[in-house]
Amino acid sequence: MTAEGRVGRGPVDRTSLAWQRTSATAALVALFAAVTALRLGEPAVGVAALVLSLVGLVVGASTPRVRRSEAEQRDPWPIIVRAAVVLLLTAAVGVMLAIAALVGG
Repeated sequence: MTAEGRVGRGPVDRTSLAWQRTSATAALVALFAAVTALRLGEPAVGVAALVLSLVGLVVGASTPRVRRSEAEQRDPWPIIVRAAVVLLLTAAVGVMLAIAALVGG
């Protein structure tokens, strides 16, 4: 590939990779919360948290179709939206765990 074919690609690719790493980290945090819920004796919360963390991992790890033919069409927005979804799922896991800990004593 020539240098002309790579012009303008770097920043968008780095941004996309950074958001994918954010998604992966958030999904792993949700997975740790699921394990914590199971260890605290909250199996329903643990299973729900495990399912949400796996969904978050799949959503964060999958790559949306991105038009890469022209530099001005490259946009990390679909990956940013996926990262936001994973972060919301992780927040839901944290809230479930906190509620279970408060209610369960």
